[in-house]
Amino acid sequence: MIPAGTDRKYTNYDKMAARYGVDRTTAATWSREEGFPELLYTAGQGGLQIYDEDDVHDWVREHHFGSWFQSQRDRENPLNLPKGGPRDLLSLRRIGELEGRALNRPATPTSTLRTYLSPSKGILPLADRTPDDGLQPKVTEPMWFRETAYTYISRPRRTRRTTSSDDNQSGRKAPTKQPAGDEALLDLDLPPGDGTDLLTLQRIGELDGQARGRGKATTVGTLKNYQSRKLLAKPDRTPGDGQEPAVEEPMWFRATAYRFIRRPGRTRRATDTDQSGGLLKLDLPPGKHDDLLTLRKIGEIDGKARGRGKATTVSSMRTYWYNGLLAKPDRTPDDGLAPAVEEPMWFRITAYRFIRRPGKVGGAR
Repeated sequence: MIPAGTDRKYTNYDKMAARYGVDRTTAATWSREEGFPELLYTAGQGGLQIYDEDDVHDWVREHHFGSWFQSQRDRENPLNLPKGGPRDLLSLRRIGELEGRALNRPATPTSTLRTYLSPSKGILPLADRTPDDGLQPKVTEPMWFRETAYTYISRPRRTRRTTSSDDNQSGRKAPTKQPAGDEALLDLDLPPGDGTDLLTLQRIGELDGQARGRGKATTVGTLKNYQSRKLLAKPDRTPGDGQEPAVEEPMWFRATAYRFIRRPGRTRRATDTDQSGGLLKLDLPPGKHDDLLTLRKIGEIDGKARGRGKATTVSSMRTYWYNGLLAKPDRTPDDGLAPAVEEPMWFRITAYRFIRRPGKVGGAR
């Protein structure tokens, strides 16, 4: 119960969803992520879960910056961009650096910014200054006024909320509803992330196969079949839909994909499997599911866990990878995600699915 006379602000999943532009399922998923503020108490017969609003707000900014930014759109300079004169000149590279810093991600590549200059997109205005334009001071490359650059960086960024009111207001058709309500969805161990992260059909298949304990990815062909049966909703983003960032293939928001993955039905969890079929029960080092592991580290864990007495070589690991026994890496250099990586890397949960694959396990040597 909220103490009388307190100025402390409180929030719950519904209020989080409204404030940060996500659905209630995503807000509830956040509460299970590392470092999320502690539950203060539950209220009412329905057990409404109450959290400190300021603590949640600070946590969202740290872990889901895109959602936090959406909640700040009515504030002046919410991104704390450096102060300066409106006519200061900024290069394309500097604009990319400032955008990356403001959005808590790597700098936007100049190649990406150049695509935003095209008349068909019109996201970034043409340069305010160009070489040989006869103005002073002379410039040796296209330059933008600070006020032009900041207007671009602070532009509204579209997100999607899975509520009927938003669909009605925007005039868009609501996505196909899943046949089961939230209470019927399975409680599966899925990698954390923003509800508006974009996932390809192939990535959804990898997550679906892992989370539901099949030991291999659900094929794209199978997922398309799910689409035709309306078990998987239509993609949230498609090429040429006029939104940004532009996409080159159909993509789904993480919240949409996770609702599909958590559909009711049979699964094989790690605790349900044995050496006669499914994934093996092996003694593996503890850690977070989204810890990043190199191919060499996976080989070390694989060799030890399966009792060979030595690490599985990197060349053998590459063979497993190329043959599809080890899923594609979750992170690659220049994938635009943070932290940046210098070589292909796998989430711990992905690597452990591979290590626990069916097959002979030797004794310790």
